[in-house]
Amino acid sequence: MAYRRTTNIGARLADTRRRILNAARELVAEGGFAAAQMTEVARKSGVATGTLYRYFTSKEELCRQVFREVSAREMNVLAGIAANGAPARERLEEVLRTFATRAVRGRRLAHALLAEPVDLGLIEERGRFRRTHGEIFAGILEDGIASGEFPPLDTRIAAACIAGAIPAALVGPLAPESHELDENGERVVEAIVNFCLAGVERAGLRTKNEQRISV
Repeated sequence: MAYRRTTNIGARLADTRRRILNAARELVAEGGFAAAQMTEVARKSGVATGTLYRYFTSKEELCRQVFREVSAREMNVLAGIAANGAPARERLEEVLRTFATRAVRGRRLAHALLAEPVDLGLIEERGRFRRTHGEIFAGILEDGIASGEFPPLDTRIAAACIAGAIPAALVGPLAPESHELDENGERVVEAIVNFCLAGVERAGLRTKNEQRISV
């Protein structure tokens, strides 16, 4: 009986923690990390503010966990595409399209993850998030160079350019306003995909030309 009570208590604690995280994530998706105030999270999750602090000692700790969970979900989607065994160019195009489509359909959450002014803890999480993006792009580019689908190029720099271009085009200060987007943002997504693919091909062609000139 004692074991069963302990198990039940553990399950209730886990359920409450999940409700808190779900509530915080919804608030972030609606209004960014600035909207995830502890009193609002407590209200939305149906717990007392004091109870909330038993699970997360500060807003920063709670927001970091939300960031980790949301970014891990996004990265798992892209990593699954990157590892699916298709030709490298197809994988790169699908990763670009998926990344851009998910961001444009959830622009408020994307802005929170990629561009919203945040505290130091979330800046660190964002850095890891962006590095993982870059590693996914670089891995596909390396596969494409090895298979002859892409010309030789600096994959680290190219991946950094791609990883920076998409957020800038979707949630940065120069990104189109919501009213400027067509349904589901398809025109913007296509423009981003085409730009990034052309950039990879052009960067490689320039490298080849420079090699010929130097000989």
